[in-house]
Amino acid sequence: MATILDLGLFEYFIPFIVFVFVFILIWAMLKKLNFFPGNDGAHFLIALTLSLLFILVPELTNIVTLATPWFIILIIFLFMIIMIFLFMGASPEGVASIFGGKGAPNQVVMWTILILSFAIMGYAFMQVYGDQVHNLTSGETTDNSGDLMMTIGQIVFTPKVMGMFFLLVMTALIIRFVSAPPSA
Repeated sequence: MATILDLGLFEYFIPFIVFVFVFILIWAMLKKLNFFPGNDGAHFLIALTLSLLFILVPELTNIVTLATPWFIILIIFLFMIIMIFLFMGASPEGVASIFGGKGAPNQVVMWTILILSFAIMGYAFMQVYGDQVHNLTSGETTDNSGDLMMTIGQIVFTPKVMGMFFLLVMTALIIRFVSAPPSA
C-alpha cells in the first residue's frame, strides 16, 4: 500500500533534482561573482555543462545527495541561533553586525561556517570515495599494476604525513590571523 512516507519513488527523481540544484547553485555563483561580465550565455553554458557532469558521474550525484541534507541542517541551525538572539531582545542590527551585515564579515563566524562546510564535504567524500582510498592504502593487490599508486597512497595517508598537513594548514591560518591588521 502506498503511503505518504514511502520514498521509493523519490529515488527516480534524484538525478533531476541534483541537476536543477547544481545548475541553480553554479549559475547563481557565476552571476554573483560576475565571472563573465555582461555575458549571461556563458554563465548559462557553464552551469549547464557542470550540472550535466554532476548527473553523468554517479559519485558526484552521491556526494550532492549526501551533503545537501547536512547543509540544510546547518542553515536551519544558523537560523535558529539568529532567532534565539532576536527573541531574547537583541536588535536586528546587532545580530546582522555579528554576521557581517553592513561591513566586513566577522572572521570567527566566517571561518566557523567554512570549517563546518569542509567537514560536511569531507564526510561526503569519505562516504563515496572511502573504499577506493582504503584499497589504495591497504597494500593488497592481485597484480603489480598499481604498485606506484599504492606506495604513494601509503605515504600520503600515513598519520604522520596527515598530521604534518594539518599542522601546516593551522600554522598558515595562525600566521594569517596574527599578521592581519586590526579591524577598526
